[in-house]
Amino acid sequence: MTSSRATLYGSFAIVYLVWGSSFLVSHIGVHALPPLLFSAGRSLVAGLLLLAVARYRGESLPRSAHDWKLMVFFALTMIVFSNGPAMHALQHLPSNEVALLNASIALWIAGLGTLGPKGQPLRLRSWIGLLLGFSGVALLVWRGDFRVDTRFGWQVLALAGAVVWSVGTIVYRNASLQVEPVAFNAALMLLGSAGLFVGGVVTGELPEWRWSPRGLWAMLYMAIFASALTYTAYAWLIKNARTDRVATFAYVNPAIATVLGWVVLGESLSPPQLVGMAVILAGVALVTLPTRIA
Repeated sequence: MTSSRATLYGSFAIVYLVWGSSFLVSHIGVHALPPLLFSAGRSLVAGLLLLAVARYRGESLPRSAHDWKLMVFFALTMIVFSNGPAMHALQHLPSNEVALLNASIALWIAGLGTLGPKGQPLRLRSWIGLLLGFSGVALLVWRGDFRVDTRFGWQVLALAGAVVWSVGTIVYRNASLQVEPVAFNAALMLLGSAGLFVGGVVTGELPEWRWSPRGLWAMLYMAIFASALTYTAYAWLIKNARTDRVATFAYVNPAIATVLGWVVLGESLSPPQLVGMAVILAGVALVTLPTRIA
């Protein structure tokens, strides 16, 4: 196996497994700490860690005004207005339901990925795989009925965050940004942390802050693994893998999130959900396997 192929598979494994577990850990964190301040602390710790690594590697933060403007845009779309809504939604929805709503990222990224100078047209097999994967996710979190109730607003908020994340991802893929990956993620996290902190202050979260060991452990896990490590792997994949293949993380993550939610939080895992997991894997295979194999 070549080093580039090993990096590709390793990056996918990190994105699948770590972000799959992040729904459970975040669910624990936002029930122990205020959601925006929890996210701000996570991003701050991750940003400082990545900044140290970037300095060690000789990478520099953005230098031009153009690059800083892009960094602010990416921080708003990929941290503040995507992660922030998801954290709020996790206070009111089961972790596997938020995972389902985030699965729509795959369709948004694949569709938006056809646009721009680096647009990649989708093959019929990819469309079938993406739609199959979304159907599998629907089965995965289905409780027997779908209805509009008091949770509808939180569902819309989580979905809006998924759309904003997808827009940021595609703009990043198409952008000419003179910043190396680790330094990019350091700046992204630090700017995102500032935005989330301001949001937490404006919404009155400061008086709710408390030094909860449970919440702080969740914050450290999210900072080190879900932010510092996985955002770096994700940024590499955006630049080096097909967007429809990168988008499959939004199918695999809910499968992992649902199993962990069932085991740790006692969330439901019914026979239709088990079928959904199998359908998800089939959809991922159609999108990711080479043509000569699939």
